[in-house]
Amino acid sequence: MTSRELIAWSTRHERRARAGKWWTSPVVLAILTGGALGAWVYWRTAIGFTAASHTWLAATVVAFAVAFLRVPFHLYWRPDAALLAQLPIEGGPLFDAALVRCVRAAVATTIATWLAAVPLATISVELALRHAAIALALGLAAALFMPAVATWAATIVALGQRDDRMQRMKAAAGIAEVPGPPSTALLGALPGFAATFVIVGVILLHRWLVGGHPPVAAPVVLMVIAAASVLSILGARRAAQRVMGTILRDVSALDRQRLATLDIKPPTAIENAIAKLIGSGALPYRKDARLMRRRYPMAYALGALAFLVLGIVGVSQPDDPGPWLTATLVGAAVYGIALAGRLQRTPIELARLSATLPIAAAAMRRAKLAWLAGWWTIFIALPGLFATARQLDPVPGLAILGGATLAVVLAVLARTR
Repeated sequence: MTSRELIAWSTRHERRARAGKWWTSPVVLAILTGGALGAWVYWRTAIGFTAASHTWLAATVVAFAVAFLRVPFHLYWRPDAALLAQLPIEGGPLFDAALVRCVRAAVATTIATWLAAVPLATISVELALRHAAIALALGLAAALFMPAVATWAATIVALGQRDDRMQRMKAAAGIAEVPGPPSTALLGALPGFAATFVIVGVILLHRWLVGGHPPVAAPVVLMVIAAASVLSILGARRAAQRVMGTILRDVSALDRQRLATLDIKPPTAIENAIAKLIGSGALPYRKDARLMRRRYPMAYALGALAFLVLGIVGVSQPDDPGPWLTATLVGAAVYGIALAGRLQRTPIELARLSATLPIAAAAMRRAKLAWLAGWWTIFIALPGLFATARQLDPVPGLAILGGATLAVVLAVLARTR
């Protein structure tokens, strides 16, 4: 099967899956999201162009952070990944079809941020074009750079798993010792580090967006992001011809391995402390903690990014912290709601199997809530309280933090009834 044929098949399958659900169309979502963000930016123009620009930048960073986060799900954490890996399809077409999904998602996010910048054009077309250039650079990173990094991370893990199996066979024959395979945390750690690199580079240009002088020349930052995106995807495409099938097979198989091998790594000290506080929910909590750490390492990478942003806001005490606090806390709340859903689905939870175990449903619900409460407290609530306490008027920040926390808690309770 050629790349064109697989892309056509994949596109047709996605259209059929969305049949009757027009609101799930990427175009519709881009327009609705761009309109909502544009309304927020327009409201902030009453304060001034700088306030509106900061609002746009904060919203854009969160939007592309979500786009970066979704890249592995376009590449190898798809529901049909295991099926595709068993079909006689070469690595090139498999990678090309996944890359098209990444590009479409990046284009939709870029369009949304361009629409959000429209109110800025009513004040200054030149400065609005600078915002559009930032969005374009982030779009290139989401479409090309992040897929390349995610592919390299998956290649290291997948080939490492294969080498580990070979070493185990040799060790069984008394030939060599067994080394440990690469940690699956790389699946989230490497893309998370790359995303942080891109986002920090863009944030450094906030003065350039309002006509000021940034600490680093804006053309240099934008050219580096664009060049890194193009060169990295060329290298990843060349390697994918050989390894994409292995990536889909081994990475998807790791889900089943994690379900069978729960104590590959013991809970951390913080997780053990939380388990001691929740009584009968300790056992399912420890299971959830192990699986979430291995299956969704991006949750920790994105949590660390939110922690870093809130910490910087608290330390630097910007003149207008509202956009950064709002965008970070709302974005974290949306992701927290998504994590609440993942706690209920495979490979984290097998509902039918769990129902046969002698564990009370209340204990299962308590375990889910405890895991999400721990994630939220460590990565969001503590730095959020620090950031709001450092402001002259912390009431708005506390209100946003409280509202985001309430939204996450209600989502967990609704999903675990």
